[in-house]
Amino acid sequence: MNRLNVDNNTGRSRWWVVLPMVFMVYMLAYFDRVNIGMALPHMSAELNLTPVQAGWIGGGFAWGYALTQLLAGWLALILGPRRLIGICLFLFGGAAMLTAFAQDFWQVLGVRILLGAAEGPVYAATSLLLAQWFIKAERGRAFGIWNLGAPLGGFLAGPISGALIAHHDWRIMLIVEGLPAWLLCLAWFKAIPSRIETAKWLSGNDRDAIKQELNSEQADLRQPESDKWWTIFSEPAVWWLTIGFGLNTILLYGITLWLPSIMKSYGQLSETMIGFISGAPFVMTMFGIWYICRRSDRHGMERRWHAAIPTMASGLIVIAAAMVPASLFWIQIVLFLMMGFTLKMLMPLIFARLTEILPTRKAMPAVAFVSGIGNLIGQFLGPLLVGYIRSASTDYRASLLCLGCCSLLGGIAIAFARSRSEPRHEVIEQVN
Repeated sequence: MNRLNVDNNTGRSRWWVVLPMVFMVYMLAYFDRVNIGMALPHMSAELNLTPVQAGWIGGGFAWGYALTQLLAGWLALILGPRRLIGICLFLFGGAAMLTAFAQDFWQVLGVRILLGAAEGPVYAATSLLLAQWFIKAERGRAFGIWNLGAPLGGFLAGPISGALIAHHDWRIMLIVEGLPAWLLCLAWFKAIPSRIETAKWLSGNDRDAIKQELNSEQADLRQPESDKWWTIFSEPAVWWLTIGFGLNTILLYGITLWLPSIMKSYGQLSETMIGFISGAPFVMTMFGIWYICRRSDRHGMERRWHAAIPTMASGLIVIAAAMVPASLFWIQIVLFLMMGFTLKMLMPLIFARLTEILPTRKAMPAVAFVSGIGNLIGQFLGPLLVGYIRSASTDYRASLLCLGCCSLLGGIAIAFARSRSEPRHEVIEQVN
């Protein structure tokens, strides 16, 4: 069977239709997930929240998120990724706005769990959608561009939320920032076809060539029908990636929720400046994702070490930031920017890897499992660990040390995530 030549312009429209839409979905989802960090100091003051309660609010999102992420692989196969993503857009936009009407800790916690449940299926559904539109040789770049949406959302959440709070309050901020998800939901169903065969913006030849290659890839991965989807749990790479991803997300969500509060503790930065600096690491994250995905594709589509090494580096940088004296807080800010560059390099690579080492009927449950359990570990423990450690100490040094060690161990776990089908002599040469 002839293979698709990805160096020509075959199916180029996919990059200008499908990717911008999934980029926007993920950007808004992440925006509505992390903007609580800017609201938290003001919410804590108005609702009389303790640091531990604030940590529970940050971590509560994880319970709803993990529940629907674990179901996401099944839901995406039953409903189709296009329909599932559209439903999620409507639901998480509504939940984000509903947070503005909470009057106490329990109401905020409940709505955050709902928000997590609404966002949970997005990652697995988008992974399946992209696997249906982009062939293996393109998938690292496609996953990378899509994953740029999260850091852009994280960056924009800082200055936009800071400006809205400065001129209004945290409740108005949440309503204004939740509404765009509903607007995008309308555009989503108009722009994205239900399947590649109905994409009018692709030529017939392009549709046939892409579909032929996708079918060929699945044929290469096809295993006996008796090999059910739950055999993913006998694949060591699935477990190592779950552990590594979970430990990294402890750092990711711990630092995302608490970074504005860390900045506020300096006592020398305005609300707007805190918003801008808190978002700046996410700009660096965008550069990091773009760099590592292109490098991974150029080096034989090697994913494992390209994900493991930056994850370890993120942990070491945060450990270094914890050692900086309070009087030299500007050095700590520089280190946070450096951390941003490597922080999310693993994201597109580990999930692209799962779609490459497993057939679709097993890859989607694997993506859902790794993402669901990993996010439960990180989104729940990250904010809560910082809250508890901060309540027992006078500053954020011990909290940062804990977060940094988690990411360092996560990178080591990812390095062990070798598939059973790979030769033991594989890989590190490809990274050099």
